[in-house]
Amino acid sequence: MGIANRLGYLNMVESISKSIEFAANMDPHMLLFIFLPILIFEASYAMDLHTFKKTSTNAILLAVPGILMALGMTAALAIGLGYAGIGLMDWNWSLALMFGAIVSATDPVAVVALLKELGASKKLGTLIEGESLLNDGIAIVLFMVFFLVITGQATDGSPILEFFRVAFGGLLIGTLFGCIVINWIKHVFNDAFVETSLVIASAYLTFFIAEHTFHVSGVLGLVALGLIIGGVGRSRISPQVEHFMHEFWELAGFIANCLIFLIVGIVVAERSVFNLNDFLILGIFYIGIHVVRAIVITILYPFMKRAGYGLPLKDAIIVWYGALRGAIGLALALIVAGVDDKYIPAHIKDQFLFYTAGIVTLTLLINASTIKYLVSYLGLTKISPAKAQMVNNAREYLRESTTNQIGRLKADRFIKKSDWTAVEDYLPENHQEEAEIDVT
Repeated sequence: MGIANRLGYLNMVESISKSIEFAANMDPHMLLFIFLPILIFEASYAMDLHTFKKTSTNAILLAVPGILMALGMTAALAIGLGYAGIGLMDWNWSLALMFGAIVSATDPVAVVALLKELGASKKLGTLIEGESLLNDGIAIVLFMVFFLVITGQATDGSPILEFFRVAFGGLLIGTLFGCIVINWIKHVFNDAFVETSLVIASAYLTFFIAEHTFHVSGVLGLVALGLIIGGVGRSRISPQVEHFMHEFWELAGFIANCLIFLIVGIVVAERSVFNLNDFLILGIFYIGIHVVRAIVITILYPFMKRAGYGLPLKDAIIVWYGALRGAIGLALALIVAGVDDKYIPAHIKDQFLFYTAGIVTLTLLINASTIKYLVSYLGLTKISPAKAQMVNNAREYLRESTTNQIGRLKADRFIKKSDWTAVEDYLPENHQEEAEIDVT
């Protein structure tokens, strides 16, 4: 029996070892085609369309001119490190710009969830999430432009025209699929599996057809699809199915995020080679991307504070500090790591993977874990005087109505001997609690 157990243990260890080896050598394009539709569609589907419309101007400012400035300055930082003799001497401008596109893709899942938990304004969370969605789409388009140039697959046309073709082509395909799905799904009633399956199929078809057939942005296609189904199409989904579908996509997004981080962790552990100097460069990059984002927001702030809902200075600080890096950047770094050595040398691929994974880790460990203190310090969870009065009135009404109900229950012959003193301990306080009031 002991030998059988030992053999079973060895077989299990061997299976785990093979699984790790498979994950470490997985085709990165497969990661994009499996996980990216889930991550992008879930974020856009869950967004409030009305709020997004009002914040879309600021999101576009950050996602288009903002990311162009960010990747340019990040690339300049990388080239500057080479000139200073600190490292990256083998990098050229194409590699540096591609790296800038990778680390400019934001992923504020943790920040948006925290803002909701703390009760910060919905417009702030929507702006951060909306910018991330558009930012990811533009970052991937720009990444592919530089990637195709480096690998010798670029077309002879103008890069600017190609950028607009890829971006607007993706939005058009997503809009088309969104219209088809909402017109189809309205003929289904209260069938959670059919309605959810239609939406899942539309997400993957949109991404695959956009990327593989028309060679346009599948990410922006998913953004358009998610906004249409989550906005206009939400009323077409059966009432009993809507909550199920929302929970399903939230769980799917969580699983996809976890799997990407797990796979990238395995790849970094198995394939990445780094030394002490790489940690110094990583620290410079981490500080550098925050300085770059601060410059971008400072340049765009005069326009952003007048567009849509506007952008108060305190909100701008959270938009700056809450720009985490996540799964999208990791997936793009894996694509670079999987390219042939004749296009990108092995040591540069290792650097791309290490720096990207390091920046993602640092933003999660530092920014995501400390932003709640920054939100509280800036007073973004304080409520207006009118809302504070409403909360106090509701509290007093609940206390009075509950007290009256307890008085009636005390007369009930079955429960009149209950410990009513203990019951009354659960009532709201008898005095109006002071609510935090935003006087700014």
